[in-house]
Amino acid sequence: MTDINIFDRHSWGVIREARNITYRELGEACGVHMKSVTKWFYGERQPGLAHQILLAKALRIDLTKALANVSDPDTRAVIRYALNND
Repeated sequence: MTDINIFDRHSWGVIREARNITYRELGEACGVHMKSVTKWFYGERQPGLAHQILLAKALRIDLTKALANVSDPDTRAVIRYALNND
């Protein structure tokens, strides 16, 4: 399976700052230490798809934007479902 990426650290970083959401808060939402989150946003590591979905939820990222780089319809459906259901 290829890596699926809906995470755009630059755009999502701007949204994080605009909404005043801390790395600590994102870490809590994703169930990881805030250091992991900072590594994601600084480009040192890439979050897995499950964490990308949790980040999108925590940042209230628009579904259309989150799926912009995903072309496979089945994958889009799974991500759409995960983003819309807790």
